[in-house]
Amino acid sequence: MYHRACILTLTGIGFCIGCGGGPGLKGLISATGTVTYQGKPVEGAQVVLSPETSGGRAAAGQTDAEGRFRLNSLKQNDGVMPGTYQVMISKRKVVGSMTADEAREWFRTNAGPPPGKPIKNSLPEKYGNVEESELTVEVTVGGENDFTFDLE
Repeated sequence: MYHRACILTLTGIGFCIGCGGGPGLKGLISATGTVTYQGKPVEGAQVVLSPETSGGRAAAGQTDAEGRFRLNSLKQNDGVMPGTYQVMISKRKVVGSMTADEAREWFRTNAGPPPGKPIKNSLPEKYGNVEESELTVEVTVGGENDFTFDLE
């Protein structure tokens, strides 16, 4: 039994090491951008690029205090594959919460834990839905690949 546990542990460690340090995807291009809402930079927004063609790879990034983002495919700042993408942008945050007393009362009266905290999108919902956002970008080899999204 001990021998089997050692083999499984070493296999797991080897798998993690093999997956973590690889070179990543070939052909990725650096791509950046800015998100503003009503003329102001949006901090903490999630920008997701969804490929328009099958076989593509999605990419994502999160905006900083100036509304700037850098796209990632597999690891931090590794870039995005060239192609046409539909763009989704959302800034979700947890709103409201129960006090400890309210949570205990909920548990007592409902015989279970209280529901999860509600999550609200600080941006219009249409931008967080690939079918409604109407935002697209073309990532090109040799192109500037710095995109600006002025949301209203």
